[in-house]
Amino acid sequence: MAFSSRRRNYLLTPHRKDGLIEWMKDMLNHSFVLDCLDTTAPDTFSHFEMLIEEHRFHDESNGPSRLRQLVPTVGTFHTHLPLRKAFIAYNKKYALTKRKFITISFNELRHILNLAQIMALRGEDDHDHDDDNHEADRRDSLHTSLKEWANSPGFFHHDKDVLTSHSPPTEFSLGDPAIQESAGPTAEEKGTSSSSTNDDVSSMSIKSFRGPTMITFDGDQTLYRDGANFEGNPQLANYLYLLLRHGVTLAVVTAAGYEYNTEKYELRLSGLLSYFKSKNLPEKDCERFYLFGGECNFLLKLGPDYKLHPVKEYGPGGWKTATKFIQDTPGNWNEDEIQSLLDIAETTIMRSMKELRLRGSILRKKRAVGLYPRPNQLIPREALDETVLRVHEMVNQNKSLTLPFCAFNGGSDVWVDVGNKRVGVEMLAAYLGIAPDRIIHVGDQFLNTGNDHAARGVCPCIWITNPEETTYILKSILRLAGVPLDTFPEDSNSAEVNEAEGEEDSEDYNQGKVMNFTTFCQRASMTNLDGLAALNLVNGN
Repeated sequence: MAFSSRRRNYLLTPHRKDGLIEWMKDMLNHSFVLDCLDTTAPDTFSHFEMLIEEHRFHDESNGPSRLRQLVPTVGTFHTHLPLRKAFIAYNKKYALTKRKFITISFNELRHILNLAQIMALRGEDDHDHDDDNHEADRRDSLHTSLKEWANSPGFFHHDKDVLTSHSPPTEFSLGDPAIQESAGPTAEEKGTSSSSTNDDVSSMSIKSFRGPTMITFDGDQTLYRDGANFEGNPQLANYLYLLLRHGVTLAVVTAAGYEYNTEKYELRLSGLLSYFKSKNLPEKDCERFYLFGGECNFLLKLGPDYKLHPVKEYGPGGWKTATKFIQDTPGNWNEDEIQSLLDIAETTIMRSMKELRLRGSILRKKRAVGLYPRPNQLIPREALDETVLRVHEMVNQNKSLTLPFCAFNGGSDVWVDVGNKRVGVEMLAAYLGIAPDRIIHVGDQFLNTGNDHAARGVCPCIWITNPEETTYILKSILRLAGVPLDTFPEDSNSAEVNEAEGEEDSEDYNQGKVMNFTTFCQRASMTNLDGLAALNLVNGN
């Protein structure tokens, strides 16, 4: 879809912005105007890193942290973020600091934050090791894997007019001997049959995987296109398969609420489940694949027959019983309060339909109520966001309602769910005994009108915009963990990326540069700096 001026202008509205990324972008604009990103950008990212780390451990009872004073809407950070390392690797791959007219964009900062989060979950910032040799191996391993990542074809590699991420030949290994022994088969061991590869993978040590323990995913626009099913994406299916084979727990946490009608969920994931079946995914790995429907209301698990089965709710081993110690879980909800919340949401949606003259219909389910367009009609995104924010206002004004809820713009519709993805991820982590800081949630709706926003409060998150980015994120997780990737036939035509000169860790950013005043004026005008502000920057004021 063409990026129209209407869409571009709509992104300027406050509810369509992320405060932290916008602030980071503004901080980098000055260096871009002065043509000194090469020398200052790494230190700027070090400053971001330091402020975030300070914010993580700051006692808010003593006043806001420095970062919160700069970005009042900043949320929770669950891990250290190695932003300097992530920027250096990303810059080596995409040469951001070599551009003359286009500064670092919102999406590029989003990608850098994503990479930093993946690096953090890899564990290279865990300093609780007494063995200096082991720590040196870890640093060498990180350096090698980042070098491989930086020199591999990136997300912006075109194939048949679709943005995809292709795997280069994967005979590389990391510096850590433990990973070399257990991360995957060697070139000699691979052989020619996929079955022999599966046997090698099955013998891997789960503890050797350097990455998240659990990854949760949004459904629409994350694993598959909005309103579509998981079909025709064998590369993404393969990466999910490899993660399961390496001991990672996977869960789809979706707003789609079909109660325990398993056939409907299976239809949405039909291509993925068929792929697992074709690869003979072992039963013990199937048991690590979950689906949470209705945000946090209906828990299902993959069985050895490659079908989804409801997980027992109550009694010994029941997921609602096991998580009752968490205040916001469905096991503690009152049915009268559930209906009151849905009544308020439905009334608000009906009022919005009337006042905004929306051509839609309302559907009420057991734990949700939604507005969707009539056949051959569209509801403007402005009206969808307006309806969402009205529901937020009305529910929050009712102090008698204490249940967690999620009102969100689904792209073409509006839904209000009882519960949210924070509750879903938190419950699943508690039920499976997984520490929240070892989890990554991958989704596309992290603004305040999206249903992934709540997950930020409980675990690290990765912000993507489409299934192609999800594919690339999983490839990066596997690559940094030292897992060899299956090569697809089309990979043989992938463009080769030349080795960048020098090493990442040299950080040779200390060479002075002479500023071109013509370029400076061009950049000042592009970033909306007036003449006085531009002269102040030149004079250091």
